[in-house]
Amino acid sequence: MEILKQAGKIVWQNRFLLWFGLLMALGSPGSFNINTGNNNEFGAPGEAAKNFFETHWQIVLVIAILLFAIGIILFLISLIAKAGLVKSVNLIGHNKKTNFKAGWRSGKKYLGKLFKLAMLFFLATFLVVIILAIPVIYLVAAKFWVGAALVGILAIAIFIPLIFIFALTKIFAEFYVVLSGLSIWSAIETGYTLLLKNIGSSIIFGLLLLAVSIVAGIILLPVAGIALVILIPTGVAFYYLSKIAFAIFLGFAILLFLAAILFVSAIFQTYKTAAWTLFFQEIAKVEKPEPEAAVELEGLEKPIAATPEKVA
Repeated sequence: MEILKQAGKIVWQNRFLLWFGLLMALGSPGSFNINTGNNNEFGAPGEAAKNFFETHWQIVLVIAILLFAIGIILFLISLIAKAGLVKSVNLIGHNKKTNFKAGWRSGKKYLGKLFKLAMLFFLATFLVVIILAIPVIYLVAAKFWVGAALVGILAIAIFIPLIFIFALTKIFAEFYVVLSGLSIWSAIETGYTLLLKNIGSSIIFGLLLLAVSIVAGIILLPVAGIALVILIPTGVAFYYLSKIAFAIFLGFAILLFLAAILFVSAIFQTYKTAAWTLFFQEIAKVEKPEPEAAVELEGLEKPIAATPEKVA
């Protein structure tokens, strides 16, 4: 709990860190699941959209490529922001001064390693999914429904803890890359070793952060309810007043909603990363940086040494 309090204090007293969180939130917006249900429910609008896609598929393809490219750029920016946030929190935790510019400049140095690290874990996760899915797909194709169900349950039982291990190993490996300057493979090996030696505390800390996010969500529910109570009647009034006015109002409401989500996500990303950084320092025994903090502001930063052999 002390780490959670310290993380909140650091974020509150150094609000420039929220800019890193904002950039991280932009690069990891999450997913939106849309249940289309029966296509007949869409009626004419759905048919019109289908006809547009079929007639102007080139435009749709170009838009899709542009969105993918923007997504990649935002993801890369989020990696820089994550490294900059970790470096900044590390310095602040040791009573050293820093700022957004210094953190961003420092974070750019780790973009290549963090990107390769992310791709390795993505490919590993994808490979696990394929390996676990093949037997289930085969049994379904052979119409062995009971066997498919049993193998599917077993696959899920294997997948969940494995993904948990992947996620925590990746978190610790990122810290070893940023704070210790280790190579990718060394960071993964050391991060995995650190996880094994601190599996209990890591699970508890992860659950604490999950609880914090749930509580924050519960607190925000009344705020969202009040916003809906205000916006829905206003939207109905605009709809009957003028279709153009309603369209403008709807666009404004959507932008306001997205901005609110982004703002909350930025706060949580900042707090969560700060908390994990402090937790990592505690269990990995990262050595305190000496006068190099002042050097970092001048762009002459030295790598902060971590000592994997001293892991508790």
